[in-house]
Amino acid sequence: MIDRKVSRTLDLRGQVCPGPTVDTRLALKELAAGEVLEVVLDYYPARYTIPDLMNDLRFPCQLVEGAEHGSDGQAVFRFFITKT
Repeated sequence: MIDRKVSRTLDLRGQVCPGPTVDTRLALKELAAGEVLEVVLDYYPARYTIPDLMNDLRFPCQLVEGAEHGSDGQAVFRFFITKT
């Protein structure tokens, strides 16, 4: 399980591919090892592309789904990624 002490939050609601994956990778470069990045999204394909990237990078990644919805009705979900 990932420690939820978030070091940085990246709100990418409204963005589409390849933005969420690229922005997530760039944000992780700015974090130190052990810090946690929270990524907030409403772009459904990112539910697959971000975990695939984190698997390649070997960074623990946890998807958390909530009942929250954006202004356009899209479901909002979050990833908690620990930089290792």
